[in-house]
Amino acid sequence: MTRTLFLFAALLLALVGAGPAGAAVRLDGAERAAIRHINAFRAAHGVPSVRPLRALNRAAERHSADMAHGRFFLHTSSNGTPFDRRVRRYVGARAVGETLAWLTRRQGVARVIVQMWIDSPPHRAILLERSFRRIGIARRHGMWTADFAGRR
Repeated sequence: MTRTLFLFAALLLALVGAGPAGAAVRLDGAERAAIRHINAFRAAHGVPSVRPLRALNRAAERHSADMAHGRFFLHTSSNGTPFDRRVRRYVGARAVGETLAWLTRRQGVARVIVQMWIDSPPHRAILLERSFRRIGIARRHGMWTADFAGRR
């Protein structure tokens, strides 16, 4: 019984992560896998891991949905708001970054998406930015958005 309670508590803490006031970040399996791949890449380069943050996840979800609905693929939102201003609406941070990808493939998509970012020098720099410690990630209809933020 004690072991079961301990495992439940550990799972609960993992789900809560860096979310505000105990609010769990809801990610699907591919989104969680992408964060694991990003953190493995960061660890291999001596960079601290990123943790999901609910507010950043909302920013990423809304941008992926906006791109899918508006049928465009840009860091700028459909109303012309630059990504940094859009992301800062959700989280107070001096440094923010964003990576986008568009891929409808289902099997192994998280690994492929992260590898695409690793292979692109500007995206690779975002993945390896030491000041980024929080992440929000979402995919909607093949549109992937990963928003990164440093601490306040």
